[in-house]
Amino acid sequence: MTVLPLKRTLGAAVLAAALPFGLTAQDNGSEDPAADVSDVGALYPAEGAGVTYSYCASCHSTQLVAQQGQTREGWDELLVWMVEKQGMEPIPDEDREIVLDYLAEHYNTDRPHFPR
Repeated sequence: MTVLPLKRTLGAAVLAAALPFGLTAQDNGSEDPAADVSDVGALYPAEGAGVTYSYCASCHSTQLVAQQGQTREGWDELLVWMVEKQGMEPIPDEDREIVLDYLAEHYNTDRPHFPR
Protein backbone atom coordinates (compact mmCIF):
# COMPACT_ATOMS: atom_id res chain seq x y z
CA MET A 1 0.00 0.00 0.00
CA THR A 2 1.30 3.45 -0.92
CA VAL A 3 1.07 6.10 1.76
CA LEU A 4 0.86 9.64 0.44
CA PRO A 5 2.13 12.56 2.48
CA LEU A 6 -0.70 14.12 4.49
CA LYS A 7 -0.39 17.51 2.77
CA ARG A 8 -0.78 15.96 -0.68
CA THR A 9 -3.66 13.77 0.40
CA LEU A 10 -5.40 16.64 2.18
CA GLY A 11 -4.94 18.87 -0.88
CA ALA A 12 -6.54 16.25 -3.09
CA ALA A 13 -9.43 15.94 -0.66
CA VAL A 14 -9.96 19.69 -0.62
CA LEU A 15 -9.97 19.76 -4.42
CA ALA A 16 -12.32 16.82 -4.66
CA ALA A 17 -14.72 18.56 -2.31
CA ALA A 18 -14.47 22.00 -3.93
CA LEU A 19 -14.47 21.36 -7.66
CA PRO A 20 -17.94 19.79 -7.99
CA PHE A 21 -19.49 22.95 -6.56
CA GLY A 22 -18.46 25.02 -9.57
CA LEU A 23 -15.97 27.45 -8.11
CA THR A 24 -15.06 28.53 -11.61
CA ALA A 25 -16.29 31.78 -13.07
CA GLN A 26 -16.27 30.32 -16.58
CA ASP A 27 -19.44 28.29 -16.13
CA ASN A 28 -21.58 30.83 -14.29
CA GLY A 29 -23.53 32.08 -17.31
CA SER A 30 -23.04 35.64 -16.14
CA GLU A 31 -21.74 38.46 -18.29
CA ASP A 32 -19.57 39.50 -15.34
CA PRO A 33 -16.95 36.72 -15.06
CA ALA A 34 -16.33 37.57 -11.40
CA ALA A 35 -20.03 37.47 -10.42
CA ASP A 36 -20.06 33.92 -9.08
CA VAL A 37 -16.50 33.70 -7.84
CA SER A 38 -16.97 33.14 -4.16
CA ASP A 39 -14.20 33.43 -1.60
CA VAL A 40 -10.90 33.37 -3.46
CA GLY A 41 -8.79 34.77 -0.64
CA ALA A 42 -6.29 37.39 -1.74
CA LEU A 43 -6.71 36.48 -5.41
CA TYR A 44 -8.24 39.00 -7.79
CA PRO A 45 -11.88 37.95 -8.44
CA ALA A 46 -11.92 37.37 -12.19
CA GLU A 47 -12.42 34.55 -14.63
CA GLY A 48 -10.21 31.65 -13.59
CA ALA A 49 -9.87 32.76 -9.95
CA GLY A 50 -12.00 29.89 -8.62
CA VAL A 51 -10.01 27.21 -10.42
CA THR A 52 -6.72 28.85 -9.44
CA TYR A 53 -7.86 29.12 -5.82
CA SER A 54 -8.89 25.46 -5.79
CA TYR A 55 -5.43 24.30 -6.76
CA CYS A 56 -3.22 26.86 -5.02
CA ALA A 57 -4.97 27.36 -1.69
CA SER A 58 -4.98 23.65 -0.89
CA CYS A 59 -1.24 23.90 -0.14
CA HIS A 60 -0.44 27.53 0.67
CA SER A 61 -1.97 30.94 1.21
CA THR A 62 -3.35 32.94 -1.68
CA GLN A 63 -1.22 35.85 -0.42
CA LEU A 64 1.86 33.86 -1.44
CA VAL A 65 0.46 33.53 -4.95
CA ALA A 66 -0.68 37.15 -5.12
CA GLN A 67 2.71 38.57 -4.20
CA GLN A 68 4.47 36.82 -7.08
CA GLY A 69 5.16 38.44 -10.43
CA GLN A 70 5.87 35.88 -13.12
CA THR A 71 5.57 35.63 -16.85
CA ARG A 72 3.35 32.84 -18.13
CA GLU A 73 6.53 30.82 -18.70
CA GLY A 74 7.64 31.54 -15.14
CA TRP A 75 4.31 30.35 -13.73
CA ASP A 76 4.53 27.26 -15.91
CA GLU A 77 8.02 26.51 -14.59
CA LEU A 78 6.78 26.95 -11.01
CA LEU A 79 3.99 24.43 -11.61
CA VAL A 80 6.50 21.94 -13.06
CA TRP A 81 8.79 22.50 -10.05
CA MET A 82 5.92 21.95 -7.61
CA VAL A 83 5.08 18.63 -9.27
CA GLU A 84 8.68 17.44 -9.62
CA LYS A 85 10.16 18.70 -6.35
CA GLN A 86 7.26 19.32 -3.98
CA GLY A 87 5.03 16.33 -4.71
CA MET A 88 2.06 18.26 -6.05
CA GLU A 89 -0.34 16.25 -8.16
CA PRO A 90 -0.23 17.47 -11.78
CA ILE A 91 -3.08 19.78 -12.71
CA PRO A 92 -5.20 18.35 -15.55
CA ASP A 93 -4.39 20.08 -18.86
CA GLU A 94 -7.69 21.98 -19.20
CA ASP A 95 -7.48 23.39 -15.67
CA ARG A 96 -3.76 24.04 -16.04
CA GLU A 97 -4.44 26.33 -19.00
CA ILE A 98 -7.09 28.21 -16.98
CA VAL A 99 -4.68 28.62 -14.05
CA LEU A 100 -1.83 29.77 -16.30
CA ASP A 101 -4.10 32.21 -18.17
CA TYR A 102 -5.37 33.66 -14.90
CA LEU A 103 -1.94 33.98 -13.28
CA ALA A 104 -0.30 35.40 -16.40
CA GLU A 105 -2.99 38.07 -16.69
CA HIS A 106 -3.37 39.07 -13.05
CA TYR A 107 0.00 38.21 -11.49
CA ASN A 108 2.49 38.90 -14.26
CA THR A 109 5.71 40.88 -13.98
CA ASP A 110 3.71 44.15 -13.86
CA ARG A 111 1.74 42.70 -10.90
CA PRO A 112 -1.42 44.74 -11.54
CA HIS A 113 -3.22 43.13 -8.60
CA PHE A 114 -0.38 42.98 -6.12
CA PRO A 115 -1.90 43.30 -2.63
CA ARG A 116 -0.98 46.63 -1.09
